[in-house]
Amino acid sequence: MRTQSYPSDVSDEQWRLIEPHIPVYPGGRPRTTALRDVVDAIFYVLRTGCQWRYLPKDFPPKSTVWRYFDEWRHNGTLDTIHDLLRTKVRTAEKPYSPRTTASVDSQSVDTTSGGEARGRDNAKNVDGRKRHIVVDSMGLLLAVLVTAASVDDARAAQNRFPRLQGQPVGKVVRMYADTKYHNFALYQWVEDNARWDRVVVRRPEGSNGWVKRPIRWTVERTFAWLGTCRRLTKDREESVMSAEAFIKLAMIHLMLNRLEPKQAEAEFQYRSTA
Repeated sequence: MRTQSYPSDVSDEQWRLIEPHIPVYPGGRPRTTALRDVVDAIFYVLRTGCQWRYLPKDFPPKSTVWRYFDEWRHNGTLDTIHDLLRTKVRTAEKPYSPRTTASVDSQSVDTTSGGEARGRDNAKNVDGRKRHIVVDSMGLLLAVLVTAASVDDARAAQNRFPRLQGQPVGKVVRMYADTKYHNFALYQWVEDNARWDRVVVRRPEGSNGWVKRPIRWTVERTFAWLGTCRRLTKDREESVMSAEAFIKLAMIHLMLNRLEPKQAEAEFQYRSTA
């Protein structure tokens, strides 16, 4: 029984949202590890950025926590929990409002030493990986793909868009993107395989520095949400599967706090942009 609590721990109300969707297998020896402690340990790693072996001693052993994390990223548990929470958030905040738009973008981040799929993004002066995401008009994650930073955005999009299969995008009619996705091969792929139109949002001519562009700022805000998790300030994972799993975990943690805010935290609200 744990006696120490941390800000990243799930509350009783949040645990009730995810507990039914964590698989429990019949047979075998009785479980001695509390699954809620495992979830809290994974969120602790996510929010603090600590290494697995530096988990506080009141959590289950790091080998146990890692084993559950590895199982859940492979068997679809994280995907199931993420998609169910996204539906709840969407229903609570925009009831009876189908998704008609989405946005796509990428973020290049440095990596720590080692690991697969590493490269250099010369435009951003980054050695590491690139996170490609698709979000809806609320900034909620629809698809994620992690590649080497050297991979072209338009080429990666052809591998990312198929991941929208099974996602609630049946009524999406426009996909907003920036000029990095102005690619004739991608135009042809969208025409052949998608039911939505791709709209490139360009910078106003003669503008310098950061410029707020209609619709497109929602995906930038999602990257900012991910940045609140120290594990994601760099790509610290050995594999792209782990990198994608932690992005989904960051969105799960955010949606839990939005659906069931903790008393110590202010209720989530959108801020108007300048």
